[in-house]
Amino acid sequence: MSDAAAESQKQVSFLRIVKAIGPAIVVASVVLGPGSILSNSKVGAAYGYSMIWVLALASIFMALTVFLAAIIGTSFDRTPFAEIASRLGRPISVGIGIVFFLITSCFQFTNNLAIIDVINIATDSTEMGASAWWMSLLAIVLINAGLVWALYGSSTPYRFIEKMMMVMVGLMLLGFVVNLAVVQPSVSKIFAGLVPSLPDGGGSPENIVMLLGMFGTTFSIAGAFYQIYGVREKNWTRDNVANGIVDSIVGIAVLGGISFIIMVTSAAVLQDAKLTSITDVARQLEPLIGPRAKFMFCIGISAGAFSSLLVNALIGGTALSDSLGMSASVKDQPVKALTVVGLAVGMLIAIAVNWLGLSSVSLIVFAQALTVIGVPLLAFAMLFLALKLPSSKLKGPACTIATCSLLIAVLLSGRMVMSLIERFS
Repeated sequence: MSDAAAESQKQVSFLRIVKAIGPAIVVASVVLGPGSILSNSKVGAAYGYSMIWVLALASIFMALTVFLAAIIGTSFDRTPFAEIASRLGRPISVGIGIVFFLITSCFQFTNNLAIIDVINIATDSTEMGASAWWMSLLAIVLINAGLVWALYGSSTPYRFIEKMMMVMVGLMLLGFVVNLAVVQPSVSKIFAGLVPSLPDGGGSPENIVMLLGMFGTTFSIAGAFYQIYGVREKNWTRDNVANGIVDSIVGIAVLGGISFIIMVTSAAVLQDAKLTSITDVARQLEPLIGPRAKFMFCIGISAGAFSSLLVNALIGGTALSDSLGMSASVKDQPVKALTVVGLAVGMLIAIAVNWLGLSSVSLIVFAQALTVIGVPLLAFAMLFLALKLPSSKLKGPACTIATCSLLIAVLLSGRMVMSLIERFS
């Protein structure tokens, strides 16, 4: 092979890798919202470095499930819920679709509430009084209206969303890397945290809820499920499944990397601190890092909220539309209409919570934890689709990954219910 031909092949391979990165970034954007950021912050504050191994385990399973979704997305001619409806009946399809939509609505609420909190931090709402509430109300309405405009105004919505997510995730990564560089955490404690261990005394019910919420938001089956639609939007075929491996590696690098940075920073600075608001999380860093800590933290969490805001509503709208037997493409009106419904639901609940003056961090973490309860249904759907894959060398690994995902989802859901009962008892 000539040097020119070899160089050309390298360029083609590189371009294929770049194209494969897109859906992984979108999936990471779904997962890395304010709930995930705050869950990692609270787990780091509560447990220090000792639960890093839990984050690593969740990230690995997330990467495997994203790869599973890529296999499923390139193996069927019909959409996921069309396959489920044809084999199990439309009522089952609709039931799973509604659970999917409710899970993403919980994420939507947390995204909107985090943006409101960031606006309050930026405007020093404690000094502005009632006018601050109206300012945050106006801002969140304008933001959601802008997302609706972006959804309807682009001729290629998926590509537009993909590019926007890359920018937002980049900003988020920049913000948290700067904080980590200044904090300079203990390297020896980080390595010690990779060794599996249980919390001292088992942990309080509240802390266990946080820990399970962190695992459930990092290992987001809802986010991975959307990969099925992502590869369909990009017209991937079985020949592109190799890109799914790249996708999984990129996904785990972005998702696990940012989550790791957040947890380690919190372990170094916020251990044993009581965090009741995003303001607390940001300002606790100020004595060590100075005013720029709050600025960089707000960049990170607002980028996380913006990057998740449209995509969460989009995956909920896509899944619900598909489950009802309508279109599953973001280009079509049913998906767009249900996406707008998801945006509206999340916005209105967040506005109500802000008006009541409830603890934002507790509610965000609690809402993220509640999503874990409905996840087994989504894991079941992925296992069912994996079992119906055409015979190939990928079917065995796909079924194994799907079975493990379902078992983990059931265990997480059961333990979450027990922890919530203990907490409120």
